[in-house]
Amino acid sequence: MIALASPLARLRRPLITGVLALLAGGALLSWSQAEHNDAETALRLNTTRLAQARALHQAAREADAAARDGLRQLATLRSAGLLNAPDRHAWQQHLLGLQGQAGQERLEWEIGPFMPAAAQDHGAPAEHASALRLATLHLKGRLAHEGRLLPLLERPGSAGGGLFLPRRCRLARSQPMPDAADTPVLTADCEIDWIFLQLPDAP
Repeated sequence: MIALASPLARLRRPLITGVLALLAGGALLSWSQAEHNDAETALRLNTTRLAQARALHQAAREADAAARDGLRQLATLRSAGLLNAPDRHAWQQHLLGLQGQAGQERLEWEIGPFMPAAAQDHGAPAEHASALRLATLHLKGRLAHEGRLLPLLERPGSAGGGLFLPRRCRLARSQPMPDAADTPVLTADCEIDWIFLQLPDAP
């Protein structure tokens, strides 16, 4: 019995060592697989975050380019005077000065208040009105000839800014009275818009 026990005792130690090595290898393999799965999850997460960061960066670049372009356009509009409200008082004085030079000619006019340009377009509702604002001059008069009308359709010399736009002018000629060279023979009915851009209030 002692002779048989000795070989078994000698085999027990390598078997135990092998089992422990297998268990350690299995544990190491399981740990490696878990680490691999965690690394893949982290890689996918970091890839998603990187894509989001790139998208945000691209959106920021586009927003910056749009803002710079908007600032350039504002500078162009400002240098052209289109952001300046028309001087309605200067317009009135301009017309009074021309009327004082008219002799027997008769002029009547009405300068409307500032209002959205879209409100004049087929009754557009106020919530859809554009940023364009205008004041409209409705001018009526009897003039000696067409040359007397042209100064009335020009922007007042002392007033800058805005877009001065004669929109409609209806003319009618009548026969002059005999021996009355200064009698007005031209009837005019005109509308002139003075347009500017009103920026929205900053939030």
